[in-house]
Amino acid sequence: MSSAEATFTQRAKEWGTTPFIAEWLDNTFIECTKSQGKKNFENWAVTKWGPQKGQEMIKECNKRTPRGTLKADPADKKRFDSGDKIAFTWKCAAAFYGVSHSGILHWHQYAAEMNLFQPERTKPAPKRRKGESSGQWMARVNEMLLDGHKLPNIDLDAARRVAISEYDKTRHTLELWRTDSKLFFSDICARSKSIILSPEIVPMDERYKQRHRIDDAMRTRVIFLSMIHLGWKEAAGLFEDLAEQGLNTASAVERAYEKDPALVWRFMCTINITHAVVRKMWANFAQLIASSDHYKPLFKTWRDNAGLAHIDPNVPEIQKRIRQGAYTSLDDAVINSMIEIAPQPKAFFQAVETGLSEDPTQAKKFSAATFEAMGDLAAANEFLAHFNTTPFGNRLVQYAGSLELYTTDRKQMRSILYIMDPAKLPRTESEYWDKAGEVSRSTREVEEAWNTAAWGISIDPLLQFIQATQGPKGLDEGIVIPVPLFNTMWGHVDTYLWKQAAGLDRKGEEGRVAKAFGLFDPADPKRPMASEFLLRSLDPDLGIPVKPQTTPAPYVQNIPVAGPADSIVQSGYAFLTGILGTPATKEKVKTRGETSTEDGDGEDSERADELRALPQVLPTQYKIGKKVLKLFHRILEPPEEEKENAPAKGQVRWGDFENAMKRIGFEVVQTAGSSVRFDPPASTARPITFHRPHPDSLLTPHAIKWCVIPAL
Repeated sequence: MSSAEATFTQRAKEWGTTPFIAEWLDNTFIECTKSQGKKNFENWAVTKWGPQKGQEMIKECNKRTPRGTLKADPADKKRFDSGDKIAFTWKCAAAFYGVSHSGILHWHQYAAEMNLFQPERTKPAPKRRKGESSGQWMARVNEMLLDGHKLPNIDLDAARRVAISEYDKTRHTLELWRTDSKLFFSDICARSKSIILSPEIVPMDERYKQRHRIDDAMRTRVIFLSMIHLGWKEAAGLFEDLAEQGLNTASAVERAYEKDPALVWRFMCTINITHAVVRKMWANFAQLIASSDHYKPLFKTWRDNAGLAHIDPNVPEIQKRIRQGAYTSLDDAVINSMIEIAPQPKAFFQAVETGLSEDPTQAKKFSAATFEAMGDLAAANEFLAHFNTTPFGNRLVQYAGSLELYTTDRKQMRSILYIMDPAKLPRTESEYWDKAGEVSRSTREVEEAWNTAAWGISIDPLLQFIQATQGPKGLDEGIVIPVPLFNTMWGHVDTYLWKQAAGLDRKGEEGRVAKAFGLFDPADPKRPMASEFLLRSLDPDLGIPVKPQTTPAPYVQNIPVAGPADSIVQSGYAFLTGILGTPATKEKVKTRGETSTEDGDGEDSERADELRALPQVLPTQYKIGKKVLKLFHRILEPPEEEKENAPAKGQVRWGDFENAMKRIGFEVVQTAGSSVRFDPPASTARPITFHRPHPDSLLTPHAIKWCVIPAL
């Protein structure tokens, strides 16, 4: 061990941190107190936080105090929770360098966000453990990176499964919204409680504000889901195409994109759209947290005259809970993450995992909607981490930047980056976080154009009608309207969205925007509509054949992507016939072939060794016990009459459902929230994602009918 290593090891021991962090803080202090480094930090602070807050941060970093060494009593250190340990580290560092506590935090935030001043990583890269949830994985990776481990290798198979299952889930949600009025109104009424009102709406009467919140929730949720559809559609399509071409390793993909610039732009389009989706998810999540029962008293929410939402800490209430001993390190992490302009999801999920491991009962602090949003956010961040924190992602972004700088075929680049006619889009300025110029700006321009185009949708006339006919509390408890009126409402909304999307299309690419955002053609007689006979397509007595989805080339983990016009409820019959024993023809089972191991760093060979050898198709017969068979009968076997008054299937415990899925070969992948993915035991079968019930782990008859059966 060198003298420098010994120094940082000793310092880390005193500060309660890792040698890597100790050296990183030392590098950051040295660089940020140099002339050019100081100037770069100040530019970042003002650009990100604005002139007033930026100058306050700069002033804080310029403060100097006498240098010293902090020491904690060993008995006190034993009682430290995770939050106490982190706070002690920052106090020790501030005292050592003779700067303020806030100053050292600002410098570190700058270094972390801009990926600067890090020491060389010498420890082996982390590998995901079997059965590890996405939240646990992200938390462990973050912890290991802060200890000097190398970046983890990209897992193309895992990224593909996340993209495809989330894409299917989004399609499923868009269909359910149009086929189940109870679910739709329950969703938007619940989300309306998190809407932060504009200043001009606040003085209005309560009935008007209630309508406004619900209408605004409808509008923002439609735009939100359409952007999510765009992101997961691009991602799922890209990874399916890679698999069809047999590009199953990082080195193979890199060789391919070096020969084909179009593949580079598809990757960059996927990455940038996913970044935009994560930002929207986080904004949605923050508002849900700030309006939840446990955390609402700890925040002050308001919207300025420009329409920007603000979530500020309610300091007196926070201090009150601290005095009462009712404020935990998890609460502190949640508060700080929600008020952060550019939050760090990895650090947040690490704090959640730590907090729940210290006290599992803290999960009750999160509402069902919040836990659901957390699961969606975890899945998106897990997918994004395959590019943000891997050697593959770093090389890809660097290559894309140089390619854009010297490319002569900008027409091809823009044809991929812009799903809309670029001439119809608003121009946006570069941002300090942009990594690839126009590639980064294109996503913001597309997002801004769609926000403007779709903002005109409204169901306020319908809400006024409900208030007029059902009384002042007509919107309070379960909105109920006739099926024809519900279908008419969606007919108007879908017509408006379809026309707005058509207005943004390029000439010769009619329908591209609508397809990208998952819109439904109002003139299509097969578009999803509410009906009491929706699930008759699952009845085996009808004899409707279900064609297996296959792919043209053999490759590892091929999962076919549903087309925009395909309903994702079509595979229920296949499961029903297999599990419940209906005769079916057998198909050949083919195992995986060998995977190339040409990558010198071992990234490909390691991943190839980890892949499970799976048959290409699901078995047509399952050998299962009576208990599991009985559970699947309750879930999948259709009642004699598919009507509103059909006998209820009854509740199913989530744990029993998970065990049954494992029994027939599915791998269960958990997230930090309620989202759970089931990976099927066949390379050509699609992974499926459900939201685990929270806080009660029971699948209700309604959830079984509308969520579980269609997904299966």
